[in-house]
Amino acid sequence: MNNNRVPLGPWLGISWGADTPPALDRHILRARHVVAIGNRWMCLIEAAELAALADMPDAAFVLGSRRGYLSDSQVNQAFANALRERPEDVGFFGAPIVLSSRSPHWEPGWGGGSGLLGFAGVQCFDGFQRLVTMAHLARELPPGHLSRALLWVVVVTGEDVDRGRELCDEVAHHINRLEPQDNLVRCPDLLRVQAEFRQEGGFFDPRRGIVSGPHPVGFTPADVFRSLAALSLAPRPHLSNQLQTVEGLNGLWSDITGPAYRSLVHEGLHAISIQRAVEARGETQKVIARMLKRNSKGCWKLLEYAPELVTWTACRALPLETLHDGSRTSPNWTKLINGGLAAETERIAHLLVASYERLRGSEHKFKLVAHKLDLWLELADMVLGKA
Repeated sequence: MNNNRVPLGPWLGISWGADTPPALDRHILRARHVVAIGNRWMCLIEAAELAALADMPDAAFVLGSRRGYLSDSQVNQAFANALRERPEDVGFFGAPIVLSSRSPHWEPGWGGGSGLLGFAGVQCFDGFQRLVTMAHLARELPPGHLSRALLWVVVVTGEDVDRGRELCDEVAHHINRLEPQDNLVRCPDLLRVQAEFRQEGGFFDPRRGIVSGPHPVGFTPADVFRSLAALSLAPRPHLSNQLQTVEGLNGLWSDITGPAYRSLVHEGLHAISIQRAVEARGETQKVIARMLKRNSKGCWKLLEYAPELVTWTACRALPLETLHDGSRTSPNWTKLINGGLAAETERIAHLLVASYERLRGSEHKFKLVAHKLDLWLELADMVLGKA
């Protein structure tokens, strides 16, 4: 698309006498809306128009981008898919595209809101990857498809050009990036449980960050998910093994619709489920800590490096099928936890340590092997077969 030949009125600072052939650093785009604030212009422009800015093999050089096009970037692929499948939504992808221009010129149309925007000496400070993605898809998609996508563009001029470039470079290093835990607030079942806690005078919030205002001490998402894994009906401790590490928690939280996540968080989960699970795991962890104070040498280091294995195995003695049952016929979980769980944890810990010693001996570095899933599965099978 050669939009340099679109008629335009007097353009301050630009001579059109040498515009045959059209100059490569000059562009005229149709803009839906433009607001000028000092040396900064806020513009709403169709993707079909923006694609022309990067439709050249040396776009990174011409536009002064810090990087060339990252064809294998998952972010770029996601943006391309959005352009193909739901172009009306791409305006929500990322911050505004930031450009600079020597002599921008705005010629409003008869309707007042839309018109023609002229650029000279365009540079791209932020958004180059999206521009090139749009340029590639402009060759692939039918005419009119990209016109459904509207993006905000900031154009800086004059004295703000150098400052704009510096700010874009700086801001790239000061972004609070999303982490897997941030997905939890989009889980309807977890939000329902959060509301149940509030109604009952408790507190649970899956969000990261400081919670303002008065509130009771709540449970951390890490404790909640490790507790639910320890008291799940799964016949083997795969999830407890995974969730013992931050990486494992992040892996689970990265896919809140996946089967592993849904095995813990589902329609049957309630505040009372979490309350029981956290209290039960907390009781076992206190027993493990007391036992380590008495003996932390040799195979007893298993308790230090694999406490979640002890917790999962000990909790097999609880009526796990009633964890989510808050009816009057449900067992008295408070009595079960405060009654025999401590003794059961100590019994299981002794069995696990003895089995570990027979299986592996004590002449190795426990930190390197005690966390491995195959060891957990073997030990759990040995102990539960005897229990």
